[in-house]
Amino acid sequence: MSINRGTIVPVKTVEEQLAIILSEALNIPRQRAEKLLESKATRILRYKNIRYIVIRRDIAGHYEGTTILLDEQGGYRLIEGYPHIKRILLLKKALETHFIDKIVVEEKMDGHNTRIVRFNGELYAITRGGYICPYTTMRFKRKYGEKANTIFDELGEDTIIAGEVVGLENPYTRVYYPEAPDWDYFVFDVFTGGLNPLDVEKRRALVEDAGLRSVPLLGVINREDYEELRRILEKLERLGREGVVLKDPYYRVEPLKYTTSYINVKDIEDGMRFPFDEGHTFIFPRLLRQMFKAYEESWDEQRIEEEALRLGRALLVPALESIRKYSMGEMLGEVFELTFYSWEDLEDFVSHEAMLGVPLTILGVQEYPGILRARILKHKHTPEHYRRIFRTGLSPLD
Repeated sequence: MSINRGTIVPVKTVEEQLAIILSEALNIPRQRAEKLLESKATRILRYKNIRYIVIRRDIAGHYEGTTILLDEQGGYRLIEGYPHIKRILLLKKALETHFIDKIVVEEKMDGHNTRIVRFNGELYAITRGGYICPYTTMRFKRKYGEKANTIFDELGEDTIIAGEVVGLENPYTRVYYPEAPDWDYFVFDVFTGGLNPLDVEKRRALVEDAGLRSVPLLGVINREDYEELRRILEKLERLGREGVVLKDPYYRVEPLKYTTSYINVKDIEDGMRFPFDEGHTFIFPRLLRQMFKAYEESWDEQRIEEEALRLGRALLVPALESIRKYSMGEMLGEVFELTFYSWEDLEDFVSHEAMLGVPLTILGVQEYPGILRARILKHKHTPEHYRRIFRTGLSPLD
């Protein structure tokens, strides 16, 4: 059993108990644990009948997004944050210097990274940031709950299933996939005993046998097969897909990721719809990827002109459209639809987002037998900046 019951000591307050658990879970002095609980480095939250601690930055060898689940009897389970994956800028050089021999090429899907864990017999979906997402938990349990439990039964309670949630019925990243138009979950890692990944072949067989879906396998190449990898990426480019994650079959070295030119520019375009929320953080990292891609692939003048025009439009057009909408009194924000199976599920999701400081407005709910379709507006900060600019004529940045 992987649930730790902790050291039995008399405690006077909940805060003292949490400090003891955090100290033991992270293997840090209790005094440091107490300071962390008082700082912005941690958050203490509740989901239904469990409390949990979110670790909001790398601490003592544990990644940001690490979560500690707590039960009412004083037990806990540490869920390690998902490891950072380094990004490739020069593809050929990375193949030559990083990998040993074989490379598994899996598709990097455009959604949100979610870990599935089982604690005291219940499944929970944990976001990359370490939060239990009520909506994803509900959707996953309904579609894959019994199937996922077979994996936990086989591998044990300390197992972590990691995958990508994709589709348009997604509260975080909405991208249409023909194979997953509304909502689905694609496994890309299974960890045991903390962060020990299963070999790729074993993991994919386990996931298939359980009836879950894996991210697409695009090929297994030798590290010298740069041209073959280029062909795979060119096909993804034509299809408008995000990119690849390159893995050693046995995880002898860490995975690496590489994105297509299509997604680099599309991310900028999407971010610039709300430039004061996302635009400035989206631009330079993606511009950097395009710079080195152009260098490595020796783009000719025509290709440079085409990409420069595409990049320039991505920077200017969506931002200009949002300014025009604001000036005409239109409401700015992301509008999307999600499926729920009860009013309680809907209320849990809205409460969760409010707790994270994400303001939502329910624009309407359609009821069908056993299903609720909610149309939701996610508010942005960009209109606040536009309001000040239109009032004063001054830049908020310099």
